[in-house]
Amino acid sequence: MSRDFYYRYCWIDIDVEVYGMTAAAAMEPTELEELMEAQAEAAHEREVGDATRPTAQDLAASPTRIDVEGLDLFYGDHHALKDVSIKIRDKQITSFIGPSGCGKSTLLRCFNRMNDGIKDCRIEGKIALDGQDILGNYDICRLRQRVGMVFQRPNPFPMSIYDNVAYGPRGMGVRDRAVLDELVEDSLRRAALWDEVKDKLKESGLGLSGGQQQRLCIARALAVQPDILLMDEPTSALDPVSTLVVEQLACELKETCTLVVVTHNMQQAARISDSVAFFLLGELVEHAPAAQLFKNPTDPRTADYLTGRFG
Repeated sequence: MSRDFYYRYCWIDIDVEVYGMTAAAAMEPTELEELMEAQAEAAHEREVGDATRPTAQDLAASPTRIDVEGLDLFYGDHHALKDVSIKIRDKQITSFIGPSGCGKSTLLRCFNRMNDGIKDCRIEGKIALDGQDILGNYDICRLRQRVGMVFQRPNPFPMSIYDNVAYGPRGMGVRDRAVLDELVEDSLRRAALWDEVKDKLKESGLGLSGGQQQRLCIARALAVQPDILLMDEPTSALDPVSTLVVEQLACELKETCTLVVVTHNMQQAARISDSVAFFLLGELVEHAPAAQLFKNPTDPRTADYLTGRFG
């Protein structure tokens, strides 16, 4: 399978019906208790207002990975994104929040040009990745290697766990079995899945629980060693325990790559984010450090949304 085929088509959001146990059902009670305790401690350490959270000055000092300037996006006559400008900082978790239809997922999909295949979609403005304009003459295959994607619903391919993770490297031309073995193990370890699947790598990825399938999709994205990982509501289809596992994983992954997360869950955004951007009707209303936005938003529309007055 060619590298071009993989990067052009493997990002399609395949809606796979998930069968099997939830992560909570698959765990022993003691394991579940330990996980919940660990997650409660982690959430406490990262709660809004924690002194360890980055300030506006800290974020401004971090290198910019994605720089969006004056972005407008149209679906035919519909103006979906309106003059959006935002900087995505290196090795930070940036969350996009806002009501349904506000444009947050639309912007996310611009970062690896997934809107290219949508009929009558037109984009104006600039999106730069490490200073290079990706809307111009930029190799889309290279772009989708550097900017990975994890979808709302787990979408493992109908093949073995091993082949799911090795799919991307093989598409890049990697054939050496030892190299593939190392990439598969490393990616599954980074996705916190290795210990659960190391003895059944030849079994179908569709046989895993929903939470395990989502971590398998994360491992598949990590196998091509992206600089940036986009996550479009990655826990909305998962049970609470699987959600906690994925949140913890996201916080660990930011040590090596930049994450951009779309979520409707404001508590989740508060738990995991370094900065949060609030969107409304296609406009970027406010982008600030998480502690600042949730405790002291500057725009009254942000405050109204956070307090449940709409949305």
